[in-house]
Amino acid sequence: MNNKLILSVLVLALTNPMLARAEDEIAAAETQITEEAAQPDYEARLKEKYNLTDEQIQAMKDSKISESQFAVVGALSKESGKTVDEILKMRTEDKMGWGKIAKELGLHPSTIGQAVSGMNRQDAKAHEKHESRDDKKEMREARKEERKQMRAEKKEERKQAKAQRKDKKVQ
Repeated sequence: MNNKLILSVLVLALTNPMLARAEDEIAAAETQITEEAAQPDYEARLKEKYNLTDEQIQAMKDSKISESQFAVVGALSKESGKTVDEILKMRTEDKMGWGKIAKELGLHPSTIGQAVSGMNRQDAKAHEKHESRDDKKEMREARKEERKQMRAEKKEERKQAKAQRKDKKVQ
């Protein structure tokens, strides 16, 4: 009995500082993206990065969590496979901290901080790269259409030439 008690106290003593550190990391990352949350493309980046819908974004707004925490909810949802509503329920109704939520979902709390800080890295350069990729894709598709059109024209020319040869043979 005493061994179990000592073991459980030891486990609690070891995990408590880890949770506190994780909460500090998360809080620091949240403050970093608070400024970015005011940017108009923030929601679009959240939707893209975490595969969120307009309804899920609205649910987060309705839950009264700060916009900087939207990334945390998105990351937890994506990594754990749980729905946004389930994560929000744990945070708002069950009053759980982000570190505890992560632990309960079987995730290491640092994944939250990494995901949130990842939102900071999506700067203008990344956006520019994405636009460049889209432009290149459009150009490839246009060239593909041109080739398709040229093949169709050549096929039609061959068809007409064949018909002319056939007409000459008949005469």
